[in-house]
Amino acid sequence: MVDVDIKTEYSKLKYKLPKFEEINDDFELEFIKEKPFILRQIRRRMNEKVIFFCKIIEGLLYPTQQHIINVTEIKNFSDEEKKKIHDIYKRLMHYERQSLLLDVTPNDKEDVEFINGVFDFWRKIKKQMENIVKKMQDSWKKEFDSEKNNYFG
Repeated sequence: MVDVDIKTEYSKLKYKLPKFEEINDDFELEFIKEKPFILRQIRRRMNEKVIFFCKIIEGLLYPTQQHIINVTEIKNFSDEEKKKIHDIYKRLMHYERQSLLLDVTPNDKEDVEFINGVFDFWRKIKKQMENIVKKMQDSWKKEFDSEKNNYFG
């Protein structure tokens, strides 16, 4: 099979979609290399990111003792922040299941709705997700600093 120029194929689509450069920047559509079912491939590519962040958020919201990472990170979030994270999670899960349904019953029009919906939602939550990830990262600095301050060697 011949590699496809996704940017060219995207420009040929007869639907109202985000600008290629913008959607590619967040969802890396240039990794799509085959021509059949371009809309489905775009939806699936976007859904990979949705699933990835669902798993990250699941770990925060539902930590287990076996996963010390999540237990450590969630301690740094207030109840209000956890509620906001849960609201994001519910929306992402809705999109994930919408994509799953479209894999069962393909529909170009609904693929376009998914693509536009996820793109718009991601743009709304991107800064929040950045803040969440920074707070997750900062929890490890706090852990490191507290260990360093308790060292008596």
